[in-house]
Amino acid sequence: MTAAGGALGAALSGAGAGVWALAPGAQPPLAVALGAVALAYALREVGWLPLPVPGRDWQVPASWVRHGFYRSAAIFGATVGFGVFTRIPYASMPILLVWLFVLGNVPLGIATGTMYGVLRALSIYSSASSDEVEQLVKLNQRLIALTPVVHQVTGVALAVFGAYLVTAPYVQR
Repeated sequence: MTAAGGALGAALSGAGAGVWALAPGAQPPLAVALGAVALAYALREVGWLPLPVPGRDWQVPASWVRHGFYRSAAIFGATVGFGVFTRIPYASMPILLVWLFVLGNVPLGIATGTMYGVLRALSIYSSASSDEVEQLVKLNQRLIALTPVVHQVTGVALAVFGAYLVTAPYVQR
């Protein structure tokens, strides 16, 4: 997951860097538009605006665990780590992906994508010491119980980020 997240960050920011080299004037208006979208999705995260989060509801097939631990882990991580093939529960993910493109900074894209992959894999890392299914179920239940709080935090973060992007072109430097 970590490597796939870094690869996605590199690809998106690299594509953005290429586009901005050819059309540098397009970057600020796109950043402002992304800010407006981030503000709308901030309202979605706090439950005030019913917007769908872009993504797919595809689930990893259970048959993937039959290929041995390391091979299954590599297939699973490479697929899920990109963050675009499976369900995306938080609106911040698509905003982040578009921001990596808009920013066009490859080192920052790699670092951000890698950090995303690490964070997405935290539940897997934290379950590594669990030998019993019961412990894994309890861990999953605790993570699910945190969902409303995470949506609130994500909403505030998107509001701040969106407000920055909408106003940044007008702020004196």
